[in-house]
Amino acid sequence: MDKLLIGEIPYLDCYPYFFPLRQKFSHDSFQFVSGHPADLNALLRRGQIDLSISSSIEYCQSFDNYLVLPELCIGSNGPVGSVLLFSDLPLEDLDEMNISTSAASATGVNLLKIILGKYFQFNNQFKTSWAEADAHLLIGDSALREKILERYQFNYDLGALWKEYTGLPMVFALWQVRREASQSKQEQIIILQKSLKAAIESARKDWDGLARTMIGYDWIAPQDAASYWKGIDFSLTTNHIKGLTRFYEDALELALVEEIPEEIEFIELPI
Repeated sequence: MDKLLIGEIPYLDCYPYFFPLRQKFSHDSFQFVSGHPADLNALLRRGQIDLSISSSIEYCQSFDNYLVLPELCIGSNGPVGSVLLFSDLPLEDLDEMNISTSAASATGVNLLKIILGKYFQFNNQFKTSWAEADAHLLIGDSALREKILERYQFNYDLGALWKEYTGLPMVFALWQVRREASQSKQEQIIILQKSLKAAIESARKDWDGLARTMIGYDWIAPQDAASYWKGIDFSLTTNHIKGLTRFYEDALELALVEEIPEEIEFIELPI
């Protein structure tokens, strides 16, 4: 059986997928490829991995190449805790200001542009240099660390802002499968889908216990990690799909993408 090449993001938000998956629900055919979201997007696009937990905007930008695993995601119905805008200025004073963004997450960057450009009607310049900016977008573990350091007077959660202005959940990442792999490696993908669902169910039963297994996360208290995971939606519901569709429509309206899918296309798996 050919190996299924699985993109793995080494961020705390993905830990509830990958720790139980490796410890309890792994399979001989699984091979993990670790990388930051932008790197995994590129590997997926080039066909160097078969599937990945990957930025939701990546699906919109290359939907002809991908199918989506049903029922699973990384999202939030309000604050997500790790997609944060930091500044010493209040949000209402950021119009015309420079904002630094991270190349690590295309979804977070586009979400910020939508919130500020459409819902606040701001006109901002987005920079890669921290030194040139009045506010800073961080995602994942970098955002969590910065919040703990409390170096900025204000931090704004983009999941909470999205919910406030749209009334909908936000989907930050989807499990995306290359279309050719959905055919050539269907058996392995079926096993993975079941394993991922089992991994998340295992994590949900004992968030505190899962937090105590962490190695290399001495910068965050176990109880804070558990609280963080409880605020993340790992299930892709109908309402999450509505929020994702709205996100894509807003991105198209602001010309952040050239086209959007008519609907999210899921891989068909036997029940």
